[in-house]
Amino acid sequence: MARVDIHTHILPGLDDGPLTLDQSLPMAVTAALDGTTTIVATPHSRDMETTNYPRDKVDEVANLLNTSLRSDSEKENIPSIKILTGTCNHLTPSLPDLIDSDKSNTLNRTRFVLIEPPFGRLPIFLDDVIGRLLTQRLVPVFAHPERNIEFQRDTRRLHQLVEEGTVLQIAAGSLTGQFGDKAKKTAEQLIRQGMAHVVASEMHANRPPRSPILSDSFSIVTKLIGEQSSTDLFETNPRMLLEGRLP
Repeated sequence: MARVDIHTHILPGLDDGPLTLDQSLPMAVTAALDGTTTIVATPHSRDMETTNYPRDKVDEVANLLNTSLRSDSEKENIPSIKILTGTCNHLTPSLPDLIDSDKSNTLNRTRFVLIEPPFGRLPIFLDDVIGRLLTQRLVPVFAHPERNIEFQRDTRRLHQLVEEGTVLQIAAGSLTGQFGDKAKKTAEQLIRQGMAHVVASEMHANRPPRSPILSDSFSIVTKLIGEQSSTDLFETNPRMLLEGRLP
C-alpha cells in the first residue's frame, strides 16, 4: 500500500492545523504507519494572507518537517514518508490572478489547483472562476464538495463541473460519517457514480474528525466499488495529479 494524501494541514504554525513541529511529527508518523507514503501539505491560503507569510514559507516549513522525519525514520525504523507542498485556496474571484502571479501554490507545482468551496450557498462567480482557470490551462481540484449544502441537494451541478474538467476530492471524514449523514450519503453517491477522483484525509490533528488515517475510508470505498477502483482513488489518481497528469 502506497497511499498519496493531497490535502492536509500538517505544517506547524501556518493555519488551523498543528501549532508546533512536535505536533506535526506524530501526524506524519501516524500516516506512515497507516500506509501513506506521500503527503501534500496544503495550508489555507487565507491564513497565509492574514499572517503575511510569503509563499516560500510553505516550502521552508515543509523542508524542516522532512528533515525531522528522515532523522526519526532512521532512528526509530518508521516507514519513510515524504512531504510535498501546495495550498488550499479559498474560492474567490481573485484566485486565477493569484495563481497567475505566482502568489499561491498549486499541488506540487503542477497545473492542479486545490480549491475549497464554501459549505453554504455557492457564489455567483463560481463558473467565471472555473472558466478562467481552465483558460489558463489550470485544473481546479474541488475539496470536499460533498460537504456543500447545494451539492448535497443536487449533484447535477457537480456533473457539469466534472464534464468541464474539474477534479473532485472527497474527504475521508465524510465517508466515515464524521461530518454527518448528508455528507456521507453524497460522498458515497459521487463515488458510486464514478465522479470522484481522489480521497484525502484533510488532516488537522492526530485525532478525528480530521486525522491522518485513510485505511478506514479505504475499506468503506472498497465495499462500494471494489479494491482496484478504491486503489485508484487513494493511490493512482492522486499520484497522477502530483505528476501533472489528469486521472
